[in-house]
Amino acid sequence: MLPRDAQETAQAFAVAYLQHDARDGHDTSYSSAGERAARYATADLGAVLSQKRPGQEAPWSALRREQALVTTKVPSVSVPDGAPAPDASSALARVSYVLTTTPRSGEAQRAGGQFAVRLARTANGWQVSDLPWA
Repeated sequence: MLPRDAQETAQAFAVAYLQHDARDGHDTSYSSAGERAARYATADLGAVLSQKRPGQEAPWSALRREQALVTTKVPSVSVPDGAPAPDASSALARVSYVLTTTPRSGEAQRAGGQFAVRLARTANGWQVSDLPWA
């Protein structure tokens, strides 16, 4: 079982990393979410998350055209099947999520998924240090 504070960090990271607000006056790019998520990550990972990458342009353009708001709910954070048990300094977590994309006009769309995070206990508490298998 994950320590509660590690679970809370993984959940907060996922919400920050997966939510996007493409409405006027809000996020300026797809990487805005990475900048928010960096708060829950180690410095090395945080620097990577906030970078703008060419592969982000198309999904960001689609969200901007729709003036969409993407919200995230995290129903569970758990140790992945077959992963080593968490210890005092590191843990692997599987984060399950549901995204709701709400365009300015039209129906909201929901999609679920999951991803893994590696957590490290640092002087600042638990932080996401890697996105294995991403």
